[in-house]
Amino acid sequence: MKSKVLSFVEYDQVDISMYKKVFKLDEKAYKKEIDFIKNKNSTWEEAGEVTDGALIVCDMESANPFFNRENVKIMVGQGFFHKKLETMCIGLKKGTASELDIDGEKVTVTVRSIQQKKIPVITDGMIEALGIEGVSNIEQYEARLIREQKKKIAKNEGYEAVQYVIDKVFEASTFDLKKADWKEMTDHEIKRLKTISKEQGLNLETMTPEEFEGKMPFSSYYELFASVQNDSWDRLCGYLLGREYAEKSGVGYTMEQYRDDIDEYVKFWHETKENAEKINTYEYSEILFYVNYYYNKVKEYVTENFFKEEK
Repeated sequence: MKSKVLSFVEYDQVDISMYKKVFKLDEKAYKKEIDFIKNKNSTWEEAGEVTDGALIVCDMESANPFFNRENVKIMVGQGFFHKKLETMCIGLKKGTASELDIDGEKVTVTVRSIQQKKIPVITDGMIEALGIEGVSNIEQYEARLIREQKKKIAKNEGYEAVQYVIDKVFEASTFDLKKADWKEMTDHEIKRLKTISKEQGLNLETMTPEEFEGKMPFSSYYELFASVQNDSWDRLCGYLLGREYAEKSGVGYTMEQYRDDIDEYVKFWHETKENAEKINTYEYSEILFYVNYYYNKVKEYVTENFFKEEK
């Protein structure tokens, strides 16, 4: 391609303060992660009285065959065996036979063993045992959970901010764009869509509104072409900026990476390798690599700066 970037604005110089949000911790998700570590390090201890959550082994005697059994393991309160019986077992003593009335059924229960789960207080040692790089204590782990929550929110809600940054960079930058390159960008995408349509037994150029329905948000080939052509202008700018940043970082698209991309495409879309290579040519994949390289740079900037500073 002969198009080039003459000058450009750094994406991290674009102000996104109007998109910034106040971070609110998801207490439920946070507690779930902390409880997981506690449960992982929990122990079972012998107890003398049945409590909710205890694991008991008991013998039952009853005229009802369902309740007439020995060495039954029951996790009290879970409702896996019989919810009412489990509730009535709470408070029973180990080794004592007790007669219970379960919906008119007389059941004699003798608890043979009671084990109560002991949930420990979380420690730095438990965190270190997780083997997470750069995380060896509670404070670091809590900070990591908060970062992950922020990253998830920014990923789900930051699209407008990312697009805003890209638009502002394009507006403030100077490009020497060639019509031939714009046409090449358009042709790559149209060729790809034609190949996909052909695999589905359709001719992209003659598809009817009914054939487009459910596949692409267009009613005719000409409408589709106009949209692709319009997007290709921005895609060309993104490609040039992506290449600029990638080359500065010593990053490039290789044939080895292309083969990996094809393998992923085959696996995900259950396509043959031959069809995958027709749909995603090396040239198309290389363009997409640099477009995405720039997009991901901007996305990373937005993700890291999506929340207002805490006072």
